[in-house]
Parts: sequence; structure tokens; C-alpha cells
Amino acid sequence: MRRTSLCVVVLAALIAGPSLGGDVDGDLKKIQGTWRFVSEEMDGKMRPPETLTKLTITFTGDKFAVKDDGKVVQAGTHKLDGSKKPGHVDATITEGEGKGGTMLGIYELKGNSMRVCFDLAGKDRPTSFSAKAGQFAAVIERAKKKS
Repeated sequence: MRRTSLCVVVLAALIAGPSLGGDVDGDLKKIQGTWRFVSEEMDGKMRPPETLTKLTITFTGDKFAVKDDGKVVQAGTHKLDGSKKPGHVDATITEGEGKGGTMLGIYELKGNSMRVCFDLAGKDRPTSFSAKAGQFAAVIERAKKKS
């Protein structure tokens, strides 16, 4: 559970941070709001889909909060650099598992879907969206608004 929370935080940080370069407002504006997890991979192993149904991440400005069934499991700030391909993200965890740490990641935003991959130790930025040892990857989709 701890590694899952940490991964969720990293994903949140990636999606929510302000740009370091490129279009300062572009991706940051596009990710604002609440997203749900479609898939999650840790150390090359997929998390069962049924465990993701109550997992969300909300982006507000350069802050993110990952919640599991409404309870915050990780929160922090992030910085995006959309000038890189894939985009780079640095996520700093300020609450929950991994508090005080910074994770290095990559992201790709396509419409209402985003994929990310993070190095949980913050040592080496991933080069692909497949989680290797010590890495977390996820796909998230914008949550549909309730009518």
C-alpha cells in the first residue's frame, strides 16, 4: 500500500506542476481538475483494476492530491517541462508517504488521458512509460462530471 500511495503522489505531481520551460500555462491548465486511475504499474507489475476504482488525483494550480476513497494518501507540488519530449515532471511530496522526497518523471498528455512514469527515489528520470525496478507508471483519465 505504501508504494502504491507513493506512486500515486508521483503521478499527481507530474500532472499538476507548473512548467519549467516551453508553454508555461499550456499543460498545467489542461490538467486542472479531478482524474481517475485507469491502470497502475509498480516495478513492472500491474495493479489489479478493481483496486483502482476509488483512486483519484486532483490538480489545483501547481498542487496535487491523491485520494483513495476520499482520503488523501499523498499530496504535494510539481513542476512540468512540456518543452521536452516526452514532457518532464518533478514532484515534491509534502504530505503522506514519501513526504519530503522529490520524484523525477515523464508524462504524455493526449486529450482527456495522460500517462506518466516516475523514478520513486528521484535519481534517474525514466526513459519509457513501462515501470522498471523502483519505478511507477500509470494511465489516468479525466473524471466525468456528475450531472
